[in-house]
Amino acid sequence: MHIANVLCSAGMMEVLVVSEDRMPFQNQLRRARPELAEHQAKNVRKRGIAVRLRALRDAKGLTQEEVAAAAGMTQSMIARLEALAGPVPSLETIERYVDACGGHLALLISDKQIDSERARGRFSEEIELGIEGRQPSQNSRKKA
Repeated sequence: MHIANVLCSAGMMEVLVVSEDRMPFQNQLRRARPELAEHQAKNVRKRGIAVRLRALRDAKGLTQEEVAAAAGMTQSMIARLEALAGPVPSLETIERYVDACGGHLALLISDKQIDSERARGRFSEEIELGIEGRQPSQNSRKKA
């Protein structure tokens, strides 16, 4: 056994002791409820997409309203795409958003296992979830 954490509050000290043979709580939870692990994996994917979409919009200096108008969506749809939780958007929806921002989209499909660390090394940081590399379509570019 070893001391895992010491908490001090209101003049009292509490020592939490964790046995070395116990698996972390998250692993226990995943074993007991595998559907939660799947849900968490989807949230990680959604969060990654949302963060990159928002970073693209910010880099271009656009508001949600401007992206919505250019993409043919509503501002609330843009807000949902940028939300850290919720359903993973379709590829078509991501494409419309990226095009509206004047960004690029890439999708990597392979019959071999893709090492995400190696893929990140080939491209810029934005490529991690395949949201860069494609030229925007002509009809989605802003008119001058």
